[in-house]
Amino acid sequence: MPLSRLVTLTIASLILPIQAQPSVPGDSWNRHAIDDSSNGADGVKLGDVNNDGLLDVVTGWEQGFVTRIYTHPGMDRVTEKWPSTEIGRTPSVEDAVWVDLNGDEYLDVVSSCEGKEMAMYLHFAPKSGEILDASQWTQKILPGSKDMTRWMFAQPVTLNDQRLLVAASKDPNGTIGFWRIPSKPETRRSNWQWTPLAKAGWVMSIFPRDMDGDGDLDIFYIDRKGPFRGARWLENPGSIQAPWINRLIGGSKMEQLFGKLVDLDGDGLEDVLSTAKDRKVIWWRRLDPSGLKWEERVLEYPENTGRAKAVAAGDLDQDGLLDLVITCESAVPPKSGAFWIRQIKGKPFASWQFRGMSGPDGVKYDRIELLDLDSDGDLDVLTCEEQHVVEGVKRGLGVFWYENPLGNR
Repeated sequence: MPLSRLVTLTIASLILPIQAQPSVPGDSWNRHAIDDSSNGADGVKLGDVNNDGLLDVVTGWEQGFVTRIYTHPGMDRVTEKWPSTEIGRTPSVEDAVWVDLNGDEYLDVVSSCEGKEMAMYLHFAPKSGEILDASQWTQKILPGSKDMTRWMFAQPVTLNDQRLLVAASKDPNGTIGFWRIPSKPETRRSNWQWTPLAKAGWVMSIFPRDMDGDGDLDIFYIDRKGPFRGARWLENPGSIQAPWINRLIGGSKMEQLFGKLVDLDGDGLEDVLSTAKDRKVIWWRRLDPSGLKWEERVLEYPENTGRAKAVAAGDLDQDGLLDLVITCESAVPPKSGAFWIRQIKGKPFASWQFRGMSGPDGVKYDRIELLDLDSDGDLDVLTCEEQHVVEGVKRGLGVFWYENPLGNR
């Protein structure tokens, strides 16, 4: 099947200087553990699995070899450990995502496994609604995925009236493309058809989005390494049979990790945020609606922090401006592994203020979700960490959330 054509976009480069700061100022936020009982929590994804109006969490434990779900316990118990269950054994799991695979109105889960496992697993929720009964979940391998490549991420999407599972991997055979979800995906003979869209080295983020304003969904992604690295998007040709044009936003000569799509400056155009090695936040500011013209702005991390990992944007201090939350890896104490950056009205990107969050706890953090978990009117920070030494064992802090103190000031 045809792979996408590569197209380089016009980029205006604007690298802003910043003076190094000695540390991340500010207090640590209260950390509430959702689960810290396994090893190597690797990513958090949100979905309402029990249809109670509260967002639940799914996480793959890479070194623990399991995928778990967590149901929101209600506001009166949200600071306690959450009810949970293991829905499948998933060695080297890198990502787990909610998706209603069979259309029964209960969210299922897809786990993507790298390492030696090199497979994608489908976890089907019980039709009885007994979500926390592990024995009622069923697991099967996604047909055709085994040993194809080291799978990293997946994201459900409906494109051109067809239900698809966009998936991406890292070398060997690094790729991004989609599986067509069959009408009866849980049956043994279900026909999952794979369509590759582009070669890749190490994909870190996937977001279906209308990048060019033409009314259909394109696919934004970040490729971390190799000859195709950069912040990119695949242009929907209007037919899933036709080649997709691969458009480079920027960063072909840098190692970018997780990214987000957000209108950071409030100009009505959605921008791209990413983190880049060694320790930088990249703001790809959109210059027009076409998705073809971008301006690069760079903010370097302060001293005493780890290396780049993930970024999210939200108004943490409720001043009407979007702030940034950053997580790191290699944040060996006393370095900070999670902090936030306050947007300052009227000041350039390089002058925004750094503030503390994690303190010295945590070494290798992951992707971030911002939401009001305790229903007090401000955004809290949901994430996970997989390498902190706990009781002499490098198992990590697990899945947890930081309680935002700013709304109470």
